[in-house]
Amino acid sequence: MTHAYDMAYLDDAMASVGAMLDYAVNACGEPLDLFWSRFLASGVASSLNRANPKYLAGMSGVELARTVANRSGDTLPDAESFIDMGSPEYWTGWAMAYIAWYLNIDYGTLASGGMSITDLHERYATLHEADLSKIVRFAQGRLAKDNPLKRIRENAGLTQAQLAALSGITLRSIRGYEQGQRSLKNASAESVLSLCRALGCTADDLL
Repeated sequence: MTHAYDMAYLDDAMASVGAMLDYAVNACGEPLDLFWSRFLASGVASSLNRANPKYLAGMSGVELARTVANRSGDTLPDAESFIDMGSPEYWTGWAMAYIAWYLNIDYGTLASGGMSITDLHERYATLHEADLSKIVRFAQGRLAKDNPLKRIRENAGLTQAQLAALSGITLRSIRGYEQGQRSLKNASAESVLSLCRALGCTADDLL
């Protein structure tokens, strides 16, 4: 399996994302899900995804948190920079960084695909002492429940019948794709492109 970046950066990345969440939530009082949304929108997440050494190993968790806040038009209060490596928030960021690295999936795609930060945080009690392979399996299970075609169709406000009419793909086929009875990965390129045009998305979004 190809991972997101060289393993030499992994420990630093996990520690930095963990410390970022612990500091933002526990030292500065930021809501976990709101701060994570800002992290995704700030460009910091994408810099980590692109294996930018400045962000992977050159910035502390506190610096990451303050960068996220500044780029989001927010200001974190002055707070002690003590990091509790045993906190649920630290573990959540630490584990999410490992998931993103191991599966080679960027943070935004993990979130939109069903692996939310709050889902992981809620599993702290059962997973924080577990082997990392179990954390990955949990993430894979969350992602497997997501059906991109159904999610994108519903976000577009279309019924299955409406999508069939717009795309020229049979209603039976669309139902099969959404119910997992058929795989879009095995569909013709023409069918995928027809769905993309109807939904205003890319093939990567669907596949």
